[in-house]
Amino acid sequence: MDEKRSVSIVVVVVLLTTMIVIVAAVVLSFVLHFFGQDLTSNAALDYRKLALGVEIVLGAALLAALLMASVLNHFVKKPINELHEMADDVINGDVARLARVSRSREFKDLAEKINMMVESVVHTQSEADVDRLTGLNNFRHLNNYLETQTNLAARYDRPLALALLDIDHFSEINDRYGHGTGNNVLKMTAAYLKSTLRQVDYVGRYGGETFIMILPETEAAPAMMVMEKIHREFTDQVFVEIDHKKSPVFASLGVADFPRSGEDSGSLIASAKMALLLAKRRGRNQVTYFRALNQEAG
Repeated sequence: MDEKRSVSIVVVVVLLTTMIVIVAAVVLSFVLHFFGQDLTSNAALDYRKLALGVEIVLGAALLAALLMASVLNHFVKKPINELHEMADDVINGDVARLARVSRSREFKDLAEKINMMVESVVHTQSEADVDRLTGLNNFRHLNNYLETQTNLAARYDRPLALALLDIDHFSEINDRYGHGTGNNVLKMTAAYLKSTLRQVDYVGRYGGETFIMILPETEAAPAMMVMEKIHREFTDQVFVEIDHKKSPVFASLGVADFPRSGEDSGSLIASAKMALLLAKRRGRNQVTYFRALNQEAG
């Protein structure tokens, strides 16, 4: 409903009051006319007529009360309920739920302002969850997402894979070519990972030159195949280019899976970190899988 068709509460109340006054005036006029002669004479009152008049007055009052209740319910109670439902949904995490109140201009304006407030909060939170350099989700967002995914995997007995990718000798790239070149390497890495993974997969910047990938409903074997492919093509997609000459950049990857590597988000990341550490110790530029904190997969 557009603004021109939106009804103001003030207009509704004025019209309703006018209608009640008119009804009361008509009923009062009818009663006075009906009982006028009896009230101004010494003749005995006709109590049947009096009872009829009382019934008419009471009926008119009841009709006016029902009419007022109906109007208030339509133009006041329902919009308030809609705003309450929207607020409950937002509190429960459904930030996409916006208020859509079409009744009465005042409530419609209030709903629009509440929607603007919610969108502003969501935008601020979104910016806080995004790494500005790469455009990926950051560590703050990662914690909530991984916790949700591990809970879902445990509840529905589904597999879940996690991998950490760390750019080898990244500090040397910064020292030799400058931080601007290092930033370009991080951007290329983020773009490559996003283009390689599925839409249902998650990629974020874990911190520094380390990236995290979460693959829902994926077991260790297929996750290793994906990471091996990423590792194999990494040097073609991520490089340092100076004077039209490309120097490849290498990366190490550590893979873990739920529930064999860990049964909660903390132990899952710990196992992925251990797998990454093993890849580094074995000479870097490789993919390593770690089954558990105290048992390496053979």
